[in-house]
Amino acid sequence: MSTTRNEIEKGLCMAIEKLPILLLDTSVWLDALLPLQTTRACSVELLTLVVDNDVPVTYAAQSSLDVYRKVGSAYKQWIRRTGRLTEDWAVAVKRWAWDCVAAMQEVATAVPVDASDIWLASKYRDYHDDYEDDLILAACHRAKVDYLVTNDRKLLAHADVCAKTPEQMLGLLKIRLGE
Repeated sequence: MSTTRNEIEKGLCMAIEKLPILLLDTSVWLDALLPLQTTRACSVELLTLVVDNDVPVTYAAQSSLDVYRKVGSAYKQWIRRTGRLTEDWAVAVKRWAWDCVAAMQEVATAVPVDASDIWLASKYRDYHDDYEDDLILAACHRAKVDYLVTNDRKLLAHADVCAKTPEQMLGLLKIRLGE
């Protein structure tokens, strides 16, 4: 049975229309969730674009712990600088940190980590000696993502997957989506 030209064209169009799978690094989530980050606007715009257009987004499971801790810590520091961290404020900060993790779960899929990811991360050690980043790379391979999106310059330089800044990814997606 031979393939017709229409079937070939249909297959090519489907391949072109397939949206890329993204893995957003912890840095992108923190930029979007913490108000005083210098690259916040771009990360928020990227998240808005991927949610509005159903672009598949993932994150390494351990990023949720980093977001929870760093969001909580950042808000507690801010409160201490501007006043006193009361028990009520501490409870509110903890709720906010949980809400940030819930927001990640709502718009993206967590990529789990197991012993094979730890093994792979250890193999990156001689090339890129940053365990946290190496686990991010292992998550990229596990999820078979098309792009890693990060603001981490060292990770951008050493990633063995296609890595882009939020600004670069935003530009690529706008072209891809015809915006």
